Amino acid sequence: MRDLILALTLTLVGSQHLNYQPDFKENKVYTYDYESVLLSGLPDRGLARAGIKVKCKVEISGIGPKLCLIRIHSLEAAEYNGIWPRDPFARSSKLTQALSAQLRIPIKFEYSNGRVGNLMSPDSLSDDGLNFYRGFLNVLEFTLKKSQNTYNLQEAGIDGVCNTTYVIQENRKANQIYVTKSKDLNSCDEKAQIFTGAAYTCQCPACREKNKYSRATTTYNYKIKSSREEALIVEADVQEVHQFTPFNEVTGGDAVVEARQKLALSDVQKHSSQVPSTEFRKRGSLQYHFDSELLPLPFQLFKIKNLESQIVEILRYLVEHTHERVPSDAPSKFLQLVQLFRAANDDIYESVWKQFSSRPVYRRLILDIIPAISTHSAIRCLRHKIERQELSDLEAAQAVLVGLHLSTPTRDVIEEAVLILKKIHPRSDTLLHRIAYLAFSSLVHKYCSVLDSCPESALQPLYDFAAEASSRAKEEEMVLAMKAFGNIGHPAMLKRLMKFMPGYAPGASDLPLRVQGNAVMALRNLAKRDPRKVQDTTLELFLNHKINPEIRMIAAFVLLETKPGLPVLVTLANAMLKEPSMQVASFIFTSLRALGRSTAPDLQVVASACRMAIRILSPKLDKPGYRFSKVFRLSMFRESLMIGMAAQFLTLNNVGSIFPSIALSKFRAHFVGHIAEPLEVGLRAERLQEMLAKRHLPDSDSDSAFDVREVLKTLSDWKAQPSDKPLAAGYLRTFGQEFFFGSLDKNSIQTLLQALYGPEEKIPSIKKLINHLQSGVGIQWSKALLSAEVRLIVPTCTGFPMETSLYHASFTNVAGSVQAQISPSPSSDFRLADLLNSNIKVRSKMTLSMVKDMIFVMGTNTHLFQAGLEAHAKVNVNLPMNIAATVNIKDKNFKLEIPPCNQETDVITARSKTYAVTRNLEDLAATKMTPVLLPGAVPDIMKLSFDSGSASGESDKIRGRLSSEIISTGNIYSAGQSSQQKVPSVSSMCFNASTFGVEFCAERKSVNAAFIRKAPLYYLVGENAFKLTCKPVHTGSSIEKIQVTIQAGAQAAAKMVRLVTFEDTESERASGKEAIKKLKKILDDPTVQTQGKSLVIQKDRKSSSSSSSSSSSSSSSSNSSSSSSSSQSSSDSQRKAGDRINLKKKDASSFDSLGPSSKKQQKGHQEHEQKEPRSKGRSKTKKPLTAHATSADKERGFHEKKHSKAVPKQRSSSSSSSSSSSSETTTGRPSSSSSSSSSSSSSENADKTRYDAKKRSKESYPFSKTDRKDEKKHAKSQYTSRSSYDSSADWEKHVPDMYRLRFKSHLTPEQASSSSSSSSSSPQSGSSSSSRDSSSSSRNSSSSSSSSSSSSSSSSSSSSSDSSFAHEPNFLGDVLPPGLTIVARAVRSDNKNQGYQATAYINSAAAKVDMQLVVVQLAETNWKACADSAILPLKAQARFRWGKECRDYKLEARASTGQISRNPAIQVKVAWTKLPSWIRRTTITAMEFAPGMALLMGFSEVYQKNPSQEVVLRAVATSPRTINTIIKAPGLTLYYEAFPLPFALPVSPAPASQAQEVTAWNFLPEISSLIAKEDQSTCEVKEENFKTFDKVKYRCSFNKDCNLVVAQDCTAHPKFIIMTRKVNTRSSFREVYINISSSSIRLHLSASSSILVSYNDGPVLTRSKIYQNKRENIKIYRNETTVVVEAPDQGLANVTFDGSTLKVTVVSWMRGRTCGICGNNDGQKQNELLMPNHRLAHSCSAFVHSWVLVEETCAEGCKLQRRYVKLKGHPVIHGKESTCYSVDKILQCMRGCTPTEKTSVKVGFSCFPKDSAVSLSDWHRSSDRKYAAEDIVESVDADIDCSCTDNCSSS
Repeated sequence: MRDLILALTLTLVGSQHLNYQPDFKENKVYTYDYESVLLSGLPDRGLARAGIKVKCKVEISGIGPKLCLIRIHSLEAAEYNGIWPRDPFARSSKLTQALSAQLRIPIKFEYSNGRVGNLMSPDSLSDDGLNFYRGFLNVLEFTLKKSQNTYNLQEAGIDGVCNTTYVIQENRKANQIYVTKSKDLNSCDEKAQIFTGAAYTCQCPACREKNKYSRATTTYNYKIKSSREEALIVEADVQEVHQFTPFNEVTGGDAVVEARQKLALSDVQKHSSQVPSTEFRKRGSLQYHFDSELLPLPFQLFKIKNLESQIVEILRYLVEHTHERVPSDAPSKFLQLVQLFRAANDDIYESVWKQFSSRPVYRRLILDIIPAISTHSAIRCLRHKIERQELSDLEAAQAVLVGLHLSTPTRDVIEEAVLILKKIHPRSDTLLHRIAYLAFSSLVHKYCSVLDSCPESALQPLYDFAAEASSRAKEEEMVLAMKAFGNIGHPAMLKRLMKFMPGYAPGASDLPLRVQGNAVMALRNLAKRDPRKVQDTTLELFLNHKINPEIRMIAAFVLLETKPGLPVLVTLANAMLKEPSMQVASFIFTSLRALGRSTAPDLQVVASACRMAIRILSPKLDKPGYRFSKVFRLSMFRESLMIGMAAQFLTLNNVGSIFPSIALSKFRAHFVGHIAEPLEVGLRAERLQEMLAKRHLPDSDSDSAFDVREVLKTLSDWKAQPSDKPLAAGYLRTFGQEFFFGSLDKNSIQTLLQALYGPEEKIPSIKKLINHLQSGVGIQWSKALLSAEVRLIVPTCTGFPMETSLYHASFTNVAGSVQAQISPSPSSDFRLADLLNSNIKVRSKMTLSMVKDMIFVMGTNTHLFQAGLEAHAKVNVNLPMNIAATVNIKDKNFKLEIPPCNQETDVITARSKTYAVTRNLEDLAATKMTPVLLPGAVPDIMKLSFDSGSASGESDKIRGRLSSEIISTGNIYSAGQSSQQKVPSVSSMCFNASTFGVEFCAERKSVNAAFIRKAPLYYLVGENAFKLTCKPVHTGSSIEKIQVTIQAGAQAAAKMVRLVTFEDTESERASGKEAIKKLKKILDDPTVQTQGKSLVIQKDRKSSSSSSSSSSSSSSSSNSSSSSSSSQSSSDSQRKAGDRINLKKKDASSFDSLGPSSKKQQKGHQEHEQKEPRSKGRSKTKKPLTAHATSADKERGFHEKKHSKAVPKQRSSSSSSSSSSSSETTTGRPSSSSSSSSSSSSSENADKTRYDAKKRSKESYPFSKTDRKDEKKHAKSQYTSRSSYDSSADWEKHVPDMYRLRFKSHLTPEQASSSSSSSSSSPQSGSSSSSRDSSSSSRNSSSSSSSSSSSSSSSSSSSSSDSSFAHEPNFLGDVLPPGLTIVARAVRSDNKNQGYQATAYINSAAAKVDMQLVVVQLAETNWKACADSAILPLKAQARFRWGKECRDYKLEARASTGQISRNPAIQVKVAWTKLPSWIRRTTITAMEFAPGMALLMGFSEVYQKNPSQEVVLRAVATSPRTINTIIKAPGLTLYYEAFPLPFALPVSPAPASQAQEVTAWNFLPEISSLIAKEDQSTCEVKEENFKTFDKVKYRCSFNKDCNLVVAQDCTAHPKFIIMTRKVNTRSSFREVYINISSSSIRLHLSASSSILVSYNDGPVLTRSKIYQNKRENIKIYRNETTVVVEAPDQGLANVTFDGSTLKVTVVSWMRGRTCGICGNNDGQKQNELLMPNHRLAHSCSAFVHSWVLVEETCAEGCKLQRRYVKLKGHPVIHGKESTCYSVDKILQCMRGCTPTEKTSVKVGFSCFPKDSAVSLSDWHRSSDRKYAAEDIVESVDADIDCSCTDNCSSS
């Protein structure tokens, strides 16, 4: 025990002698060798880096207790710019001198126990110099704890207060301790940094949790020698790494900035240091201090000598060099000019402005620069210009908009902006006024975004503006105030906004809906800061059913943007189960569904909650119609890139019309851990449907002799709906800030013109504008814009700052001239209509030139030097627009002339390149920019030789990387090593239009670092370029110009350059016969037969248009007989091959077949098949010629004739020919005879043929790769018997019924008559037709699914009935002149024709319209493009062919109406025979995305074996609002059951009286008219019941003697009102009053019970059955026993009255704009009982009573009045007896009258405590009743009939 105590004592004594805390003793000087290095670049070897290294001697002297003096001398600075680690540092003498001059001034600092205190220095020391001292002193800062060897704490340093970890090791023998300190620079409480330019984005915490885009850490290694007196830091080594990646940190690649410090104690001397006599002032602590002036742009460094002269010089350069084309350095010069202006003062601003403000080009450029300066001085200069009225409204608007958005928010800038706002405030209703308030609110948003409490001085101007707008009840100003509040988005705005929200303020519900909606939308930015408060507010708004549905939907939209949790979403979903409005329910359902599909990281939690909540709603709202409000969302997020995009589309439809009342499109982006909303567009278009219906802009304030509003005053608390909206209104919002909104009406147009021409100048007339154009107008417009300046500046351990910045600047210029010549010249009384009879020639010589620069910088940036990584991207656009156009509307002539391409022009050029850059202000000539990726820099490791002797040397070099030098000065590669030459990736594509002497080429070139690492960042590093070039093509003779002429009408033929002709078909027949004879000789050769070669060739030629059907039939018979011998001789070999060519007769000219090739194409394939075996037969065994054509058909399982020549074969009625035909047409499932013969044959050739056909069939597929996989899966089923198909019956049960239904085409009257006559006159043809049908059905039954069989059979059967293209259509040019001629020609110097000509022909008839378009080359070639179409009443067909005589390629389409399962249907079929390869490749690529896109649209996919050259679209009308949609494409079948339509289809038959003859001309207009009629709404009123516009039936009693409002236009300016009253109490007959604008119409019964009509108190329809007022488009006529009134321009489609029943039909654009007992016509059945005060009635009787028009006296016949009533008794409300008064007035008899009949009505009552209740008379006068809440609902008696005295009155 004694020994143990002795040991502990000795240990304690020894430990007391060791001093752990470093310190600097007084009268001692400690000298250190110090080295700091800063490098930027990519971490891989062989790539360029840039950096700086500083070496110096540092002396630290103790000059007092805890006070030291530090000096720096012997400083050397070196720059690094080269390939790492090959190149050495290069010493910079000038930079050494500049740094030495800055750092020669010593500083004082407090130091105790390893802690650095305050720093003191003279004022002459710059901030950059003091920060360098901080970098050195930061090494001396550490905290030692004696009791712990490992610990963690928050330690202050140059970076701020950051999380620090210590590890201490002690070497007692050497009296040394080793300290390792690690700092996490991402975990700092008071981090020193500057982050500007991204205030409009918000961080994505979920993204940053998944991925760290920026990481930074610092490691310190100390060696401390302890003694009894002191502890000295002998060595210190610091390494700091900043890592940045815009992508995934694991796979995306990163750029790094490395900082190293090395400190070594070299000497300690005992003497006192001399302290300078200058004054030392406290300059802060160890934390980095940013200069008050913003650092220079990180990619530019220049000396400022004479500031004003430098500004003027660059201004002149930009103006002079951008006059025609913007040079590539224009954005760089513009940014340099911005930097110079930032260094200027107010005097220089004024001097430059006075010098150049009178010159328009300079003036515009200066006004572009001032906003980009973004300093307090720039905003002050702008304010002075506005106060002095030196700027126009448009100039001021753009300067204020850009200036306030780009300005750095400081208190001084806010004060200047407030002064600008006060100056602009009186100019209300101007563009400048709106932009100023919106831009000011965005500035306040940036200023308050980092503050908990926003200064009242910044918000007060907006408070005052909102209060003033509310007091004046100006809607536009209130909307502007709400939008400004929304831009700020601070929690202080909530109380102000709630004053404009319904339910929170007494009068808010009376405000216009636009104001209420914008008040709710203003919560969106606030939700980003305080989502909980916004959730509470919006949820309360949404659950209040008394609020307008539109406002509730907006509240729900804002609520979902707060990312609510599962409880809120479930509450939302449960509320929808009882939601009365389908608009709201549809909006919520689609919102939850869209949000549940989001893939963004920040939305994953809410997306999961939405998917759970939507299960509650799915049974009810699975497929809402398009008339209801919806939300669509498309989102994409790539984890590998950590980048995502989303697009959201909203449609709010509160009236059930086709066009939504509000449409909103919003885009969202995720990048670098931030979320941005770059663009949002909102539109309102309530009156768009009305304008389209009327075809002119509706006039909402038209004068009316009959004011409907005077009548409506008698209604109880009648409220008009919001005043008529403008035609369109919208807003633009970028990055969450709204910067513009406006509407399209007369006032807005006037405002815009005043902004353009000034408030004092009158709008120029059309004549004045035309005079300017005739004299010539020169255009010179340029725009320079700094659209992005994002800067992140953080300190490094060296004391130098590290900056990561992104800049985007552009310079755009439009220059040229426009001149017009008009003949005859306009006279003094010129009218715009005179231009229709004039010849107008316009010459325009314009050039659009634009240069965009985007620069990314990562490195160090100081006032003296810059070193880092720079990525430069530049886009150049140069688009010349030199045209000369001549228009003569009277002669229907248009001519356009364009100059040719004479020299190579780069239209678009985009380049990007990454550099390692070093700049030195003292030696700008030594600026060095080294490409990061050099071709010879990266070694080829495959060519390195193994050298065992150099192993140790290489190891030493590797270890030497961590030495004090950091970078090896020698080349690590031996001289004999060969470096890898990186081959650039180059691709180009050219479009050659040699006819016009031009060629467009797109070229892409890329040399990147992806060969080092397959990472996204490495693909960007290096050099990438894209270029779109216009090149001239030399054609032998020069082209003078390109001329396009369009001539229509009678002169079209005169403009034809080449006569359109086609080759004679007779010569083709002769040549075809010769070819057939030669082939027959080959087939008769026995040598060919022994080798198994068989070929059946049949001829198929179209008959001429003049030949009769009998001659055609005989010709076909002869052809069939001539080929029979060859067919029989080759039958054996065909069976051996297992293949068969279909010999069924099919007219190649028939357009309805849509499958077979044209004659010319088939001939080409025939010749190819003949030549190929001959060429290969010399060395190889010949293959069967039939294999190519038929094996692929058997593989696919459906009939298809390919690479063979179809021959028309007349089917005979004999059994032999019938069976032959039947066997030949069967491919998928052969008949019994053919099956037996096939089974007995050899299978060797069959297998070989089948393999060859499958190989060729893959080449013949023009669509997706799905078919190639599917044909393997289903090949077996295609060769089996019927039993194999029966086994798939279970699978067919799962296929929807729509696939098994057959489309039956309608027959036109001509087709029906022709088919019936042919069947009755020619029984033989009928049997032939039936045999064709039977053969086609047997063929189709072999298909792999029933739907494809029905499709094939229907197409074949319908083809026999179609008559549009029964024969090859005649060329209409032979009998008709062209109706349109278009000639595009290149005018050559030798006058040769070169170009193209298009001629259009039309042959119209009542039942059929034929149109043809033929395109030919002006040169004598046989290339043509032909488009034929035929339009019939129920069918339309079109065909497009091109190639040699229009016979190489063919694409056909047919649309027909018909029925599917007795439902109306339409079918569109597109087929082709042969397509160019580029179309096939493009289609294959597109079809790969088709299933995914179809799934997003709601389609489902099912497998069916469809034809490979056909696409079929079928739409079946299952109801007026839904259709079943089927799309069948090769390898793909899509279907959509009950696809909702935005309009109603006319599926019901029209009345016989309205039926019109359907012709080819009126077919489409008639369908459009029927659809429009289906979209109208009808209300019906009978004796004691009525049916509303929304088809809701009610039954209740009507008042006897009072007028009842049936329907009316319920806007602020009503256009019509319809009233009715009973003739007497005992009769069902009634009178009808229709008031329309200035017309008053009365319909009443005569004594003979006939209907009399009075128009403006005058009788009409007494002698005629029709009366018309053409001025107002009013029509009145009799229709048997009814009278019909039509006034469509006023909203009334028709009013029908027969004496007792009244029917009112309103046009479609009146949806949601009506009221009366017919309802509001909004498609919602839950709000039909809407009273005039916009409250819902509690009963039908109360609803009808509310629309009764009462009178002042009994003389008018109505003896009722409205009064509030008191509820009998005192019900107990909230535990107290109460007195209750009705909130709505009740009908009662007038004074002097007694009731004779009463009825019970339910009304709401508002109750008050019995003791404090007011009297009934006081309740009548009280204004509180307007907003009184209903406490109870009770039934009371209302009077409906009275008996009165002579002096009755309502008083």
